[in-house]
Amino acid sequence: MKCPKCGGEIGRFELSPNCKHCGVNIFYSQQKTLLTRDAKRCELEYAGFRIMTAKLKNAFVGGKLQIFRIVAMVLAIGCIMVPFATVSSTIPLIDAKLSFGALGIFNGFSDGTLAVLFNLMEYIPSQVGLCLSLLGLIVAIFLTGFGVFVALVLSFLNIQKSARITRVLSVVGGILCIAASVVSILAPSVMGKCGFLQGSLGIGSFLCVAIFVVIFILNHLIVKKNIHPEIKQVDIDRKALNKKVKSGEVSLDDLPLPVFETEEERELRLKNEAESKALADKGRAGE
Repeated sequence: MKCPKCGGEIGRFELSPNCKHCGVNIFYSQQKTLLTRDAKRCELEYAGFRIMTAKLKNAFVGGKLQIFRIVAMVLAIGCIMVPFATVSSTIPLIDAKLSFGALGIFNGFSDGTLAVLFNLMEYIPSQVGLCLSLLGLIVAIFLTGFGVFVALVLSFLNIQKSARITRVLSVVGGILCIAASVVSILAPSVMGKCGFLQGSLGIGSFLCVAIFVVIFILNHLIVKKNIHPEIKQVDIDRKALNKKVKSGEVSLDDLPLPVFETEEERELRLKNEAESKALADKGRAGE
């Protein structure tokens, strides 16, 4: 065993608490060394947490645009639930009604209404084909909305890249919604030409067009304003150095404490040292 201060050899059976070479208390010296390492490690590792917190705050609640973007995303989910159009069967003994919205399509799948619609394809191909086109467009709109949601959730990684991707997806979603609006408008008149189905127009597609326009505008403003998280350079340096410490390139024992010191921390340290010195001088003067 070596003395933690002077490095002198200490025999296994030497039970004195003090080093025979330099006289330092071995236990307290070891504790000081371990605590110093922990303080350095905490300073370096906590920098990564502060950087992540800054990114999360900037992506979701860092400003009005970010907050409005989350609200728009919630409204988009609600708009997809609103029926784009409703189709009902006029065939006797077949009570089938399908609402072309996300919730209505799910219910139609679970209760067999979609199966009834597919069975009518042989008799009224144009009307059923129109329904299937609207169904495909709604599924595509849902997938586009899901992509917007994923880009929003991952925006803390890079809010600018997320905003650019969301801007493109909102354009795609808007085009799909316009196509769905056209099909929804045609649905009632086309259904009325046959004696098997009856259609009615919903407002879901129009609401989705509006919300995708809002999402596009919000993300365009984020890109235009070049919004970035406020991260201190000292934390970036700490995070980079922490990677080197973990990889073994740098030893904690070779680093000073504090490892990095900001201007505010330096001023606070000097102030505390001045106050401690003043108290010590006052105590000596009182003696």
